[in-house]
Amino acid sequence: MKLHSTALTAALLASSAASALPMQSFFAPPSSGPSLSTLDIESATPFSRLTNRLLQPLSSLFEPRLVQTAHDAEPYWTNELGKHLLFYRGQSFMDLTDHPQLGLLSAQRLDAAKEPTFPEHVRFDKQLKPVFKGISDKGPRENLKAFTGFHTRYYKSETGKQSQKWLLSKVKETIGSHANITVREFEHAWGQNSIILHVPGRNASLSQSEGVTILGAHQDSTNFFPFFAAPGADDDGSGTVTIVEALRVLLEAGWHPETDVEWHWYSAEEGGLLGSQAVAASYEQEGRKVKAMLQQDMTAFVKAGTDEVVGIVSDFVSAPLAAFVTRLVKAYLDIPPVETKIGYAASDHASWSKIGAPSASAIEATYENSNLRRIHTTGDVFDIPEYSFRHLLQFVRLSTAFAVELGGWAQ
Repeated sequence: MKLHSTALTAALLASSAASALPMQSFFAPPSSGPSLSTLDIESATPFSRLTNRLLQPLSSLFEPRLVQTAHDAEPYWTNELGKHLLFYRGQSFMDLTDHPQLGLLSAQRLDAAKEPTFPEHVRFDKQLKPVFKGISDKGPRENLKAFTGFHTRYYKSETGKQSQKWLLSKVKETIGSHANITVREFEHAWGQNSIILHVPGRNASLSQSEGVTILGAHQDSTNFFPFFAAPGADDDGSGTVTIVEALRVLLEAGWHPETDVEWHWYSAEEGGLLGSQAVAASYEQEGRKVKAMLQQDMTAFVKAGTDEVVGIVSDFVSAPLAAFVTRLVKAYLDIPPVETKIGYAASDHASWSKIGAPSASAIEATYENSNLRRIHTTGDVFDIPEYSFRHLLQFVRLSTAFAVELGGWAQ
């Protein structure tokens, strides 16, 4: 998730605290991380690993990039270094370089389209309640330990590529022998690919007319400088493992949707929503209809002294879909919803909004009570008191409910 200017002071304090740590904490790979041998990736000497971490991200700092910092702001040219400076200042942005025309193909269709509508009442509570009983923190804990073990998941780094390959293997392991489900890498020039899992609906004609339901999270992480360690346990390791667990429990429950449902793990969200823009652009160009998209970015942090809530993002989203997500929270979760604003281009749902697809976002708290002091630093870890797997599991419920209530449950 992008850090906004309203959190500048907290961001600078967190960055300063992180930079006061011994240099080894930035460069040494965590001992708990996955071994390179299990990923079939050739191990390098410690010196060459250090050199690669420094030189690989630095080599691209002066590449020209077209960025936009507000929905009504004129895009302007800068470079990767300029993006990092925006990032350091807490200014969210969308990097439009690869897809400057995103949304134009949909503009005429959107002008003529009616505002989307979503169910006023839940329909599958009998099917979902047994599913909720199967939700466990075992998988999320194990997955997060491995996922945060990579030095960084920065999208241009070698460990960013390795973490994506690890996640792909975990997703394939989760779907097991379900031959009707497909999973593919959506390739990007920077090497860390997005992952798209497709569960076909039993009703092909209805899928065609209504479109696909999408659950999303972003797999990359970052620090204020790309060669620093970036465990990204909350941003967005939490969202990543949340939707993996939702997939697991639904498949184990024998779920088959009526209409198509997809799981997306995006690359390069922290680089300006690059991965999700590329995916959304391909759907726009192919004329693929999207029924609804829900982004899960940061789902585990409960600030000390605050009550557990689900933050329902109310700006730069589809208002009807946000209202529907609110109804799901009230019907299926043990904690209440609360509206919050997070600003322009805060996460990958913005890419879908740009092509006119109904998109929404749910986060761990109100924006001001979210994990602003730790994200994008070496302190974004899961072994702190405020990191709550119990809270994360509420978002697993929300993800399963979103998939079933919109995708249906075929008999």
